[in-house]
Amino acid sequence: MKINILYLIMLLGDGGTEKQLVRLIHGLDTNRFAPHVCTLLPSEAHFDELDIPKLELRFTSFVRVSIVQNMLQLSRFIREHDIHIVQTFFQDPCLLAALVKPFHHRVRLVGSLRDMGFWRDRRENMKMRLAYPAYTGFVANSEAVKAHFVQADGLDPQRVEVIYNGIDRAGVPPVLPWEERQAPPLVGIVANLNRRVKRVGDFLAMAAVVHARRPDVRFAVLGDGWLREQLEAQARAAGLQDVVEFKGMVTEPLPLVRHFRVGVITSESEGLCNAIIEYMACGVPVVATGVGGNPELVEEGVSGFLVPVGAVETMAEKVLTILDESDLARRLAHNAAAKAAGDFSLERMVGKFQAYYQRIFASSPCTK
Repeated sequence: MKINILYLIMLLGDGGTEKQLVRLIHGLDTNRFAPHVCTLLPSEAHFDELDIPKLELRFTSFVRVSIVQNMLQLSRFIREHDIHIVQTFFQDPCLLAALVKPFHHRVRLVGSLRDMGFWRDRRENMKMRLAYPAYTGFVANSEAVKAHFVQADGLDPQRVEVIYNGIDRAGVPPVLPWEERQAPPLVGIVANLNRRVKRVGDFLAMAAVVHARRPDVRFAVLGDGWLREQLEAQARAAGLQDVVEFKGMVTEPLPLVRHFRVGVITSESEGLCNAIIEYMACGVPVVATGVGGNPELVEEGVSGFLVPVGAVETMAEKVLTILDESDLARRLAHNAAAKAAGDFSLERMVGKFQAYYQRIFASSPCTK
């Protein structure tokens, strides 16, 4: 029999988690698994493109009377589609699934752990800890994320499976030979400009140090958000307006990323950074902060370099080393592409999820 899976998420936007989910849904063996999706908020592109049973709840708050209607809608959908597993993403879907679980005793709940909890506060902690007892298991996207939630929330490590994010090789353009990459040299970052934890200001500070030594180097910021205006002002104040380009939101970043000589990540918190996987898949050497799951992606001196958070001078030195030493850069680029293809392929991710779903389906619905 097919295993019916419902993916419960806030919305299907252009974030890394949402894109990973869409890739997973498309990759499932439909002879064995039947995916369904429910969003708490209205969605557009990714929601519409999925030709599977779907539900949109128009959720507002857990303290409004409308939550009763949301629970009834979700419960009816689970019953009508004979859902066996509900996998949740983010806090509100996690709690909502736990609230309807008493009406569906045979349904297994799987929680997704995808960051280091930078969003946690007292209220969010309460939500998560209220929800956890209803869950059969959890999937973390890195060993670092697993260790964080085991320590922070007292989760049983045996209940937390690690499955790395995957990238669809079919969507990755061929790796450009080093000598064919964009001239002048381009150093770039892909980041969400709505989140201060991405510390894109450190990228600009690093760019100023590199520019002083190598005026020929150019810099690109791929991403958008409310911090963009502030970051553009920082670039102007540092005299970088002619060498830093803010590309905005780029739906398909890889055709640009493949031209990078170096891909940079400056975050103070990461679960498993999708941008790093994209850099590596394109054969781009990486310079990244050594936080969260980043050390599980970047092998020091093999596919790139890891630096402390906020260490702008050190980051600049590593970038300059890659730019100045072509033989090293080629070796890093080759190793990065090979690791992405071997350890972080979409096929590998989907296969591990399918094996996990089989085990969860065969287990008891709830293990407290």
